[in-house]
Amino acid sequence: MKLLSRFPSIGFTFVFTTFATVFPVGASGQESGRVASPSGFPVAATPFVEGAFARCEGIAFNGEGRLFVAGDRALWEVDSEGGVTRLVELYSNLGLAPIGERDILMADFGPNNAFDGNPVRDGIVWRITPEGDTTRVVNGGIGDPNFVLVLPDRSFLVSDDATDEIFRADLDGTVEVFSRAVPHPNGMALADDGSTLYVAQSFQQIRPYVLDDRLWAMPLADGLPAGEPEVVAHLGAQALNDGLALDSRGRVYVAANVQGKIWRFDPASGETLLISEGLPGAGSLAFGRGRFDSKALYVTSTRTGTVWVVPVGTEGAPLHR
Repeated sequence: MKLLSRFPSIGFTFVFTTFATVFPVGASGQESGRVASPSGFPVAATPFVEGAFARCEGIAFNGEGRLFVAGDRALWEVDSEGGVTRLVELYSNLGLAPIGERDILMADFGPNNAFDGNPVRDGIVWRITPEGDTTRVVNGGIGDPNFVLVLPDRSFLVSDDATDEIFRADLDGTVEVFSRAVPHPNGMALADDGSTLYVAQSFQQIRPYVLDDRLWAMPLADGLPAGEPEVVAHLGAQALNDGLALDSRGRVYVAANVQGKIWRFDPASGETLLISEGLPGAGSLAFGRGRFDSKALYVTSTRTGTVWVVPVGTEGAPLHR
């Protein structure tokens, strides 16, 4: 596989260990960044789905405004009343992204994963219809696919948070290394003008687990990395930054998994704002579409299986599909 970059990438090496759903309390993070305090935040999160899953992570709305959640090693559809329907069972329950008008791309560790001490490249990205029909779009070549982000040309990025790799893949199954500049990358969000890729870093290492709290901004030109990424925010000790989402004003929302908090970073001001707390295991987040609240984030929990609604008063940025 070739590395897609205009400049030399930064390399990182880490050792792997057994993955645990609940991370060690003593793991270290970074100091909090600048925090603004406008009135109205933080806001309370309201449970939307409870008791349906032991844990869930990926969440996405398709082009029809239908809501899908990855939970308990399966893909589910969630209706506007919070009822769930299982569509298909898979190996894991990781990141989701809409593709086309109806379908969902779903990241899946596959039969093995580095967190269980099996660092092999058998990861899968599925394309799944609302009827539960599955196609292996990516079948190997990636170790542990986690987050999926569709690009304007309908190729898509896939992060592997067990390594320092972000891949770019096509719907025909071609996989190339996009970047090795951010260690343990997880959630990603693309600025509306395509000039910046925001990347959440989850760990400093995973044997033993040392959590991280950095949000990175990677400059892009013509869709490719165009320089070294910059750390634009530290979200505090025990963060374990997970999913990202972008609003219509270009602000980045970060799910801090172990903190159980949602933060917002504003690239225009450099300020970081606490949006909500009390969401243990906050994993992935998506702005409502269709019949769902368009000015709220829908947030999954990798710890309790809850799906929360967090009102933020603004709509999400348009998504590429």
